[in-house]
Amino acid sequence: MKKKHFSTIFKILSTVLILYLLFANIKFSREEFLSVWEQININWLLLSLPVVIVVLGIKSLRWQAIISAEGYHYSPFKSFSAYMASYSLGVVTPGRLGELLKVYNLRKDQPGIDVIMAFRTVVLDRLFDMFFLVWFGLAGVIFYFKPLGDIKAISALILSFALAFAGLTAGNYILKFVRQKYFKANATLQFLHSCTATMLSFKNLKSWLTTALAYAIYFAGIKVLFIAINIPIQAIETGFIISLIGLILLLPISVAGFGTREAGLVYLLSFYAIDPEIAISFSLLQFLTFFVWGGLAGLIFWIISPVPLGLIKEDSKKIWERMKPGKKNDDLNLPG
Repeated sequence: MKKKHFSTIFKILSTVLILYLLFANIKFSREEFLSVWEQININWLLLSLPVVIVVLGIKSLRWQAIISAEGYHYSPFKSFSAYMASYSLGVVTPGRLGELLKVYNLRKDQPGIDVIMAFRTVVLDRLFDMFFLVWFGLAGVIFYFKPLGDIKAISALILSFALAFAGLTAGNYILKFVRQKYFKANATLQFLHSCTATMLSFKNLKSWLTTALAYAIYFAGIKVLFIAINIPIQAIETGFIISLIGLILLLPISVAGFGTREAGLVYLLSFYAIDPEIAISFSLLQFLTFFVWGGLAGLIFWIISPVPLGLIKEDSKKIWERMKPGKKNDDLNLPG
């Protein structure tokens, strides 16, 4: 059996098991669940629909800024088109093919850019997202699980930012030291260090600001969904919850996050005495309004300019071939 088939079967079984354990350990009322959906405020729900498009648009500008900082020109429309198409592809395919689609589109529109350099812009783009998820997720851990005792949400947010930024800075210096001291010719370490060093460079201030704006709008959209389904939670705490869920969904153990997302939301919303029926309803509502709706919107751009998956996988092979252990850092065509 091929590895990818085994992975798919594992995720399906894992999803079924997680959902079974979830419903076996909660009191779930079908009538109350249906009642929640009947009481959804349609006006607030409709207000949340444009959010995913706006957020992806802002993130596409961030990616464009990263590309520009590397000395390449990429138009806002092409960046947005590639971002939307990749989001759609990422919703329905495994293995981060959506991210590799951005690499392919960038190389197609910028023939002079090296495949590793194109890949680096995509990795950097995702690392900014990861920083914000870790920042707010760590704040959520401090706020909900109280390792430091009772602490206000804003204080948890400030402390977690200091810890996350210190971790990024320390990671950059550790990579630099290890690479220069022991693995000077290691291509992978060179790649990782170039990414962290670029994140900490002042020339990427625009990327930090656009990421902050994107997440402020994203959290606001989640807050609107909470209002639509009558969940009373403060705005900052909304960011904590959805970031913790985002970190949980990074675990590749279920199909499209089903099971892990519902279990996580049932647990986190229990801190507010929110019934499981409401938590599960919100989980499904978020999936429909952000993933399905966003994926359908991105599908338009995929239909306009379709790319055979085989071509995307070719770029993937080139990347992993260049990143193999033993490759010298001068083969990567990277700064530093």
